[in-house]
Amino acid sequence: MATRLKDIAKSLNLSISTVSAALQNRPDIRAETRERVWKKVRELNYHPNSLARSLVTRRTHILGLVVPDLSRSFFAEVTKGIDALASAAGYSLLLCNTGEDAAREDREISMLLSQRVEGLIVASAHKPNSRSFSKRLAGIGVPVVLIDRRFPKAHFVGGDDERIGHLATKHLIDQGYARIAHLSGPQNISTAIGRRKGYGKALREAALSVPDGYTIEAPYHQESGGFEAMQQMLRLPEPPDAVFAASDPIAIGAMQALLEAGVEPGPGIGLIGVGNHRYGEHLRVPLSTVEQGRVEIGRKAASLLLQSIGEGHFREPQAVLIEPELVIRASSVRRPQAPSAGR
Repeated sequence: MATRLKDIAKSLNLSISTVSAALQNRPDIRAETRERVWKKVRELNYHPNSLARSLVTRRTHILGLVVPDLSRSFFAEVTKGIDALASAAGYSLLLCNTGEDAAREDREISMLLSQRVEGLIVASAHKPNSRSFSKRLAGIGVPVVLIDRRFPKAHFVGGDDERIGHLATKHLIDQGYARIAHLSGPQNISTAIGRRKGYGKALREAALSVPDGYTIEAPYHQESGGFEAMQQMLRLPEPPDAVFAASDPIAIGAMQALLEAGVEPGPGIGLIGVGNHRYGEHLRVPLSTVEQGRVEIGRKAASLLLQSIGEGHFREPQAVLIEPELVIRASSVRRPQAPSAGR
């Protein structure tokens, strides 16, 4: 028979309320008493009934996290940042994967709410202009912080995607590339939209044009999409001399297409991605990229959510943008030209 709270209390000659308070680490319980209680808990292998406790306290200390693709290292790193703050504050995470399916996301959020989570962190698969999702967020009943994909009138923590696109493209321009193409992510995702805007802005500032065929959409997380798009660009009458890819997987696929075509990334065609995947620096040609501050995004999102929960009311929506960092490697650097003879 499972050990009950009153069994712990009886064995220690304490009241049930004192044992319960000790398990909650309340400051009004002496350290000696808390130590006795926890020693007995371990001895009797007692597991608190969190559901029963939540019905009394109206607190579950559970947060819901909804992401579109668990295979992406981006979300793994963001989750690390969230967990670091949440666990330190005594919260557990329930993690759901939607596979970029908006309908499944709706079902997962409903499930999490039925589990009485105290707050949600969501990277949404809904389209950025989805009014139905924005309306649902407004009436969801618990604090919500969005990450990675931004929607109006909602808390958001993520990368400054327009800044990311501008930073990457300007780096290529500064390296002396002039025919710069863009392998974008799907334009129904806000991050891809922002990065394309930054790309266009940098080109306009440098008075550079975007010829036909220089912008192709590719799946964010499939190297095959970048490979096929790069092959398509290489068949153009005048191929680009540099490419800004909206993600590292797209850039890696593009790099493979260049290498198979006998083009060396960097001196042949410059290439830069986004995400700073940990294996990028170990590729045959180390990949230049833009670091989004993934762990910091998770930390800031958890901090904003916990602050909203602690205040007990809904705050005015805040947008926290993490400053991106350029990581320059061989794939986007032209070799210095040797001086001509006689000069």
